[in-house]
Amino acid sequence: MGMFFYLDEALISLEDPMRHVRPEFKDLFAASHKPYILSELCVIDMLCALTRARGGHYKRRAVVKGGHSVRNYVPLEHHRFSFDVDLNPNSFDGYSYGKISGLKKDLHRYASERGCTTALTVTKENPWYFLQVGYADQLKARGLRAAETSKIDVCKTCRTFERPVLSRMNTMIDLEVLGIEPPEFAHLCLEEQISNKLATIGSSSRQRNHLDAYDAYRMCTSNEVDWKKAKRIFEASVVRRGQRPSEFVGECRRMLDTVKAHPGKRADLGNAAFRPDPDFDAMIDAVKGYYGFGRRG
Repeated sequence: MGMFFYLDEALISLEDPMRHVRPEFKDLFAASHKPYILSELCVIDMLCALTRARGGHYKRRAVVKGGHSVRNYVPLEHHRFSFDVDLNPNSFDGYSYGKISGLKKDLHRYASERGCTTALTVTKENPWYFLQVGYADQLKARGLRAAETSKIDVCKTCRTFERPVLSRMNTMIDLEVLGIEPPEFAHLCLEEQISNKLATIGSSSRQRNHLDAYDAYRMCTSNEVDWKKAKRIFEASVVRRGQRPSEFVGECRRMLDTVKAHPGKRADLGNAAFRPDPDFDAMIDAVKGYYGFGRRG
């Protein structure tokens, strides 16, 4: 019996998780990153369980957005740690929240089959469904610490506007040494992921909009963006929230001004990003410009 759903705990060095970092990325991390690397291993296990439970049921019905989707669009050395998995129902293919509402039951069954004793705890707060995966408690019992609690967040009412993209997880962990294939999952297409990040920045309840700005900046500087498509998706998502796009853009830019003036956001980005080398002020100014969707000014 072990803490992982899919990873073989006998092959994992929990005391020295840096052993599992791919050689080309080792210089990005110091000893202080040990809790972050442990959390990365937990997230890999969580994604493996998610994509394999119930015979792959969730691979078609759930769409990954957020940090683990962003990783598919930026060089990995310029990405950041992300400790949760954010999901939308795959409404593009006609699926609703009801098609993925059995997540806890299916993961619990998968855990039983695999001999995993990690607890699953559900919190519901409309329109959100939070499934907390208790790796942190398992690590604490071993005298170790995770950087953050791992969880799966499902937005019950969020819409997936464009056909999702199927990709394998991009990680700095050397999965080949662990003898596993990276989990494959559906995630938002480039323009929808950028639009999602730009819209999230404007949420008044969002505490991590500096990370959203960083993600948007990295995606836009690493790819050719179809700004017409991005604008169409952004406006559709904002209207669906009952807001006017022009007014919401102004709110997003005001939020970015607040981010720019908050010294704690800079420090937190330095802890979260693999290589946080952009000038913070210049990055925020660049992201404010993205709300022109390819137009100057």
